[in-house]
Amino acid sequence: MDRLKDKVALVSGAASGIGNATALRFAQEGATVVGFDVNEGGEAWQAVASCAKGSDFLTGDVTREAAVISAVERAVEKFGRIDVLVNAAGVSSYGATTDVDEAEWDRVMNINLKGSFLFAKHAAKSMLQQGSGSIVHIASIEGMVGLNGQITYGTSKGAVIQMTRNMAADFAKSGIRVNCVCPGAIETPLTAALQDESMRAMKQQMEEAHLMGRFGEADEIANAILFLASDEASFITGHPLVVDGGWTAGTLLSL
Repeated sequence: MDRLKDKVALVSGAASGIGNATALRFAQEGATVVGFDVNEGGEAWQAVASCAKGSDFLTGDVTREAAVISAVERAVEKFGRIDVLVNAAGVSSYGATTDVDEAEWDRVMNINLKGSFLFAKHAAKSMLQQGSGSIVHIASIEGMVGLNGQITYGTSKGAVIQMTRNMAADFAKSGIRVNCVCPGAIETPLTAALQDESMRAMKQQMEEAHLMGRFGEADEIANAILFLASDEASFITGHPLVVDGGWTAGTLLSL
């Protein structure tokens, strides 16, 4: 416990899924937590607020720079600093290369990539003044391996991985570490569509693709994010941490 004691953390996508699980985990570890989401926080955020040393929740769109700037300024004004930024806001997308229209491409890139860039850009300005900070982006193993029907989502997450490396290089001499987590398939609202009867076969395929034979839980990703955000990862930057139940490690054969 107390791995983030006296730290101020800003988490986008904090109303649900990995973002909410991360905000709650941070609060349990002693952090002051500022949540940001396009949706209201609701009961999920109340669980964070009741546990956090201090908390705030802001509603806004990660693709709007003015909203991002306002959120960063609010966090600094209210709590004095930003020690950790987690970019967990994201959307899924399905469709083959020839089926994806321009509007869908732009939607996914704007939220998954541009939104993370904007928050990192402005939170880093505050971190530079204090000479320290940790930024954690949420990428995906789909940014590392190719899957049919995932051209838009996979490309956005691959770009997040490369953005992580570039940001790590930009801030390496400034006391700011930048890393990303690459989850496998996780039980969150983004994968809720796979619960439908028509998607059962696909979900089974995806479960079997993990060596551990199951989807991960949001809490399991939050634990990995906590590690990268904490001082325990003080010599790690520019790293895509894979948390995928063995998906990218290999394939199980029937012997």
